[in-house]
Amino acid sequence: MLERYFPPPEITTSLDSFALGWLYPYAMHWKTPVAIATMYTILIMKVNPQKPAADRSEPLKRAQSPMFKRLVILHNIILAAYSLWTFVSMVLGLISNLRQHGMYHGICDTKFTMWNDSLFRLSFYFYLSKYYEFIDTLIILYKGRKASTLQMYHHAGAVITMWAGCYYIAVPIAFFVIVNSAIHTWMYTFYALTASGIKPPGKRLLTSSQIFQFIFGISCCLFYLFCPGCENDRQKIAIYINLAYLFPLLGLFTSFFINTYLKGGSSRSISKKAMKTE
Repeated sequence: MLERYFPPPEITTSLDSFALGWLYPYAMHWKTPVAIATMYTILIMKVNPQKPAADRSEPLKRAQSPMFKRLVILHNIILAAYSLWTFVSMVLGLISNLRQHGMYHGICDTKFTMWNDSLFRLSFYFYLSKYYEFIDTLIILYKGRKASTLQMYHHAGAVITMWAGCYYIAVPIAFFVIVNSAIHTWMYTFYALTASGIKPPGKRLLTSSQIFQFIFGISCCLFYLFCPGCENDRQKIAIYINLAYLFPLLGLFTSFFINTYLKGGSSRSISKKAMKTE
């Protein structure tokens, strides 16, 4: 029988009040993200092609079928639309909390108003979306390309860190969701167009914005750690988990940027999906 976890006492939102709330007790037990992220990593490492990506400049024939291309386009459109909805919803929730409680209590959400009004539901959805984004890696593999260390670390780690933010009801997650969903709206729109045969400009700027979000996330975590009375000891656990994830991720993305754009590396040597972040 699956073990269940229920929201902490600060959360007054009923699980029956929003779609997929019934899934919360199972998805939020710590064993769920750990087990799935571990299985994802092991599976990808096992099926990852041994041939270097640089030797596979063209996708396999199976990946050139019209049906597969339509599915890739649809996948990206779904994530772009979802990211836009999340961004707008989360910004409105933050503004409402600031108006209601002022700058300090609004940002720190000391009364857990934002968590109960919007963040509880939106952050849970965002956590679940990280599982769906595993499809990004499957698309790469289906094309016969090799999933990079960056790709695997990012997707597995995103599941763990989003779980931690939801589990420990840490307020910095609100700003991460806002920034990440904004960049994902742009990124998945970019890849939907690319999959449609359109080559929009701005790939380098997109990678730069992804690096910015990690720097912003680290700064945000440090602010909440050292802002007096802003986070309790339980919430700080999620911040430490996120910092442990973000510093290596920043290093991986910086290395990717340098090798791709500053050293004259050929874009063919890197999977087009390697930039996808969550």
